[in-house]
Amino acid sequence: MGKITQSIEREVLDSNGNMISKTTNRTIFWGDEPPYVKMYLDSLLYLKDMPKGYNVVLNALLKRMSYAGDVDGQVIVVNRAVKERISKELGISVSRIDNVMGDLTKGELLYRIDRGMYRVNPNFFGKGDWQDIARLRLEVTFDSKGKTIMGVIEKKTQKEKPLLEVLS
Repeated sequence: MGKITQSIEREVLDSNGNMISKTTNRTIFWGDEPPYVKMYLDSLLYLKDMPKGYNVVLNALLKRMSYAGDVDGQVIVVNRAVKERISKELGISVSRIDNVMGDLTKGELLYRIDRGMYRVNPNFFGKGDWQDIARLRLEVTFDSKGKTIMGVIEKKTQKEKPLLEVLS
């Protein structure tokens, strides 16, 4: 079971008025990492009705993916220079990379979140700690077709207390 351990140190006065330090540890259980099966990229592409040849481009993109716990969470920044490096690395044209990325976006393996910035679908790919990947999986909104896409759910606590006060 995944867990987060939090240590809280407080300064306390003893019966003689001396300042002593008191440390409390609290463990919050996040939940089990779900069972998983290793899936190969060409199998995933097959299930998404995409050519097996996209495998090399998808793999090159995933190597450049950030961690789920990073500020933007599992993103790939793909500017012209990155595309040219991938082009050279794979021996294919930049326009081919653009075409593949367009299809990966249509197939919802990638979500375009800004110009040259894509978030990978956390239901297919994960890099980092499970609690961070699970958080990304929980960010859901619905489009006009009712299809799930990335979004943000905000939960406000009473009086907007800082997280450490809420947990203690």
